[in-house]
Amino acid sequence: MGKYIAKRLVLLIFTLMGVMIILFGMIYLIPGDPAVIMLHQRVNPESKALIIHRLGLDQPMLIRFGRYFWGVLHGDFGVYVMTNRAVLPELLRVLPYTLGLATFAMGISIIIGVTLGILAAFYKDTLFDHIVTVLSTAAVSMVDYVAALILLLIFAVKLDWFPSLGIGERGNIIDQLYHLILPASALAISWVGYIERLVRESLGEVLSSDYIKTARLFGIPKSSIVYKYALRNAAKAVVTVVGLGWGVLLGGAVFIEIIFNRLGLGKSIIQALYSREYFAAQGGILVIVILFVGVVIIVDIICAYIDPRIRLR
Repeated sequence: MGKYIAKRLVLLIFTLMGVMIILFGMIYLIPGDPAVIMLHQRVNPESKALIIHRLGLDQPMLIRFGRYFWGVLHGDFGVYVMTNRAVLPELLRVLPYTLGLATFAMGISIIIGVTLGILAAFYKDTLFDHIVTVLSTAAVSMVDYVAALILLLIFAVKLDWFPSLGIGERGNIIDQLYHLILPASALAISWVGYIERLVRESLGEVLSSDYIKTARLFGIPKSSIVYKYALRNAAKAVVTVVGLGWGVLLGGAVFIEIIFNRLGLGKSIIQALYSREYFAAQGGILVIVILFVGVVIIVDIICAYIDPRIRLR
């Protein structure tokens, strides 16, 4: 198990290095003169030269990347050019809101998706199974920002059941959770469908295996077979999708945070891109990538623990 974890950590390092190279190159391919965009009407040769110098655009590409890479290794993600504030503390300040949104959305997906998947597998080929299948297919087809707009119009504008914007009162957990329900639900809808279908198919495959049939011949109740035997064997696929899904939800939170006007990492990245704050944009995207790759490694380790055949391969 130790060798397996070491291999995954080495893969993590090389993955992050590759991402940093691609990210560094893509950021500087964004069209438009960053100095002109930042300064607006106040642009003049002196101020433009200063902005270009602070962004490092007057240096060769390799030197810029070397400074960027060295800074990231030491926890220095650069500064906001216009305000001279350090990027990393600002990102860490808004990161909990994005993590909370993604985690709450994944919690909703797990509770509803796993429950519906178990029931659909338990009552396979019944009317209930067919209805759940249709609903899960529709949920999978739903785009996050479309679901957000629909929920916003129905439950915030029309019915006025939930607040439409903001993160809630600072320090008031209940109010913040109340503001979290609509955006998290919009983010969770498609993953409810994914998880339901995965649980149903995984359980269906396990329930049709020989050892489950043998357990039935011994008179073990079907409910005990599902919850004590089948679920553990189906858990590997579910854990994998849940882990990867949480990472994907971090990326999907970008649109949700904009629609609901929430503080968060995604909204900060978009604002940084609009204002050409390259260091902030790079730092925000890199934080999301680090979290995503870290979750993938954790999921791999959990799956290897559940199924020893993985680490033996």
